[in-house]
Amino acid sequence: MSAPRRSYLAQSYAFGTDAAPPLVYQDIDLRDRPDNPSHRFNLSLVPGEVVAVVGDEDSGAGDLGSYALGLRRPISGRAVLFGAAIADLPYYDLLVFRRRVGYLQVGDGLLQNLTLRDNVALPLRFASDHRLAEVEGRVTQLMDDFDLRGAASLRPAQANEEDRRRTAVARAIALDPDLVVLESPFDGLTGRTAVDLLEHAGRRGEGARRTVFLTAQDLVPSIRGMMTRIVKVVDGEAIEETS
Repeated sequence: MSAPRRSYLAQSYAFGTDAAPPLVYQDIDLRDRPDNPSHRFNLSLVPGEVVAVVGDEDSGAGDLGSYALGLRRPISGRAVLFGAAIADLPYYDLLVFRRRVGYLQVGDGLLQNLTLRDNVALPLRFASDHRLAEVEGRVTQLMDDFDLRGAASLRPAQANEEDRRRTAVARAIALDPDLVVLESPFDGLTGRTAVDLLEHAGRRGEGARRTVFLTAQDLVPSIRGMMTRIVKVVDGEAIEETS
């Protein structure tokens, strides 16, 4: 008898530990100032938090997402996901570990030769072991949740900006990751759409909350109240905004 297939919520991974914080930045040099080690970026996320890091184009805040995914290595310091130093993992282990992290890069990162529906399906088809019917069922659910059914057959160049961004967020959570990293996710969108997308990004089944980390040059006013914490990058350091 074959082994039972794992659900989206029950996938297990050989790296890191669920007891560790979802994401920790340790002594990151955002300003390329090795002669001034006191100005380092440090931040630790708690499971279920929604944390925004805000900084202008020259602050280095925009690099934090790529550090979290191990796509780039900081000049000094490190990003730690679920207890694992992501940049130090062997290549194939890194690919597996990234399944725990949903990622929306600045812009939308959609593949132009695929329809919006196929863009959402991409991680499910190539990074999971689910049967075709399971994949299609999950994609249909996401297209409904994100109000994309009417635009499903469009390619990105044919779709409006809002639908492209909805597609990108849906794709980021397709594998039901424990953590979602969003880079400037709401630029150019209405406040109402930003609220809707952030709510979807953080929601899991049965009332559970996903950890959400986003970076931006500024925040849409409508989502500020949804944040657990807002952190500003000031001269390379993390300064928490107080109410």
